[in-house]
Amino acid sequence: MKRGRLYWLICGLTFLFFLVGAQAQEKYPNRTIELVVPYGPGGTNDITARIYSEKLAQTLKVPVNVVNRPGGGGIQGTFYVARAKKDGYTLLSTTGSNMVIVPVITAEATYDTLRDFIPLAHFGFVPSVFVVRPDSPITSFRQLVEYAQKNPGQLRNAVGGFGTGSYCNLQILCAKNNLNINTIPFKSGAETVTALLGGHVDMTSSGFISLGAHIKAGKVRPLAVVSKNRHPNFPNIPTTAEEGYPYVNYCEWIGVFAPAGMPQPISDVLIPVLEKVFKDPEVIERAKGADFTVDYKNPQEFRKFIESENLTWGKVYKDAGLSVR
Repeated sequence: MKRGRLYWLICGLTFLFFLVGAQAQEKYPNRTIELVVPYGPGGTNDITARIYSEKLAQTLKVPVNVVNRPGGGGIQGTFYVARAKKDGYTLLSTTGSNMVIVPVITAEATYDTLRDFIPLAHFGFVPSVFVVRPDSPITSFRQLVEYAQKNPGQLRNAVGGFGTGSYCNLQILCAKNNLNINTIPFKSGAETVTALLGGHVDMTSSGFISLGAHIKAGKVRPLAVVSKNRHPNFPNIPTTAEEGYPYVNYCEWIGVFAPAGMPQPISDVLIPVLEKVFKDPEVIERAKGADFTVDYKNPQEFRKFIESENLTWGKVYKDAGLSVR
């Protein structure tokens, strides 16, 4: 009888140890998280991800690796995350244009932001700025439009991929003013700046994160900020609205997403951590130093914001004849 009780006691303890061990093994997170940026290194999307990834790793107590997966104007990296395991170890840090505008104007982008992804947190905004080289005869945004009207097809504009905010703002400008400006795609905003400085293109537009230092150094000439208000760090640069083109006003934003279908307990871990990270004074200061405006939105606020963006920009691009949907 005693042997029987001992046998069952051993079996019970063995099962208990196995159960505790399994639960400990399944605790999230317990290994490296891949934070995918669907553009090349050095651009706005890449830099913003690196602003907060270190603090995210410290808070979660696991490594967070920023991984660049460029291609197709952000489409390839976005699809990579949509098809990844729904285990919380593959997340997407990307731009609003990639999630709102690209699916409207690019037939290959068959993903739906709110169907195929879980919006976890909105990080903030990245106003862009149109620039030319200092030796350019163009000294204002109005002059840029006038030059393009008089010299169709002569201006070469660099973009960090089709469908990016910079690309879309230029397309709206061209559609509204019947302009013919050659668009040359690169893998990131950093590459567009290099092309401009090297004399390979005549103009570009990108976030202040990529261009701010070059503006301060006098290496490029700013023409107009794409924002409702002037940038606080560059108060002398007029907005596109002030220059007479209020419809050129798409302001890029950055957010974090997970593949749809990720278990709720994992979201319950990530959501408060992302809020803590995005509200961290050190992260906010780093973002400010990079000319990025932090504006945290929780998942519910972020979802409503995306729905609003979908309605607004879907209509804008359909009205301009740029929609493929």
